Amino acid sequence: MARGVSAALSAGVAVFGFNPEPGVASGRALHVITLRRGLPHAEVEARERLADAAFRAAEEAGVSLGSGRAARGRQRLHLVTLDDEPSRSRAVTAWYYATAPYGKMPGPGAWTPAGRGLRLDAQSSAAFAASLERLRADTRQLAGAATLLGEVFTGDDLLRLHVALHGGPEGSERTFRRRIQELRDSGVLKPVRESEVSALRLRVARFRSPAGTGGRPPELLRYSGTGGEDEQLASLRARRAG
Repeated sequence: MARGVSAALSAGVAVFGFNPEPGVASGRALHVITLRRGLPHAEVEARERLADAAFRAAEEAGVSLGSGRAARGRQRLHLVTLDDEPSRSRAVTAWYYATAPYGKMPGPGAWTPAGRGLRLDAQSSAAFAASLERLRADTRQLAGAATLLGEVFTGDDLLRLHVALHGGPEGSERTFRRRIQELRDSGVLKPVRESEVSALRLRVARFRSPAGTGGRPPELLRYSGTGGEDEQLASLRARRAG
């Protein structure tokens, strides 16, 4: 940059959430937080990091991603792109994406379905498209999917998330459910302890048997955080083949 020329710095964030309720159509289950037809963004203050400004933008919209100055919190942000279009040569925006639990918004922001009906301003629209592409790539791994599902989820939750983001599992639903069972058998997915199950079922309706069916309630699962499930699945299949 030429001497004497400075750029205005800002940071924005696409915060995605997933509504896992079975009655919600897959095309309307993925949401993103919007603020006045745009994504949350903020000017970078003096001595402020770009990631901290993005956290602040999210918090001002009404969602807390953790402390912007905590290393653990910053790890929840994923840098997606730098917006430095020639028409805005003296203004640079760093765009991130993050995930957050879907629920009530106490601030001015709003959860908006991230489908074809989403309408954003030009700058936010480009950032959203790049963020969604990155999210789809990350959620092909269970570690990425788990950030949208929360700490506890069911196999059906995983299936609905996959349909919402990728249009459906490769092969049949039966094949997908078998893969979930393989993940469970290999320890990548772990069943929730029995001592916790009753309280969770009381709080969350989808964790119970569907009303009037008397069927078996779904198994509650957690992601173990042990790493790449593809590698673990490969070793599991190798042991079975042997």
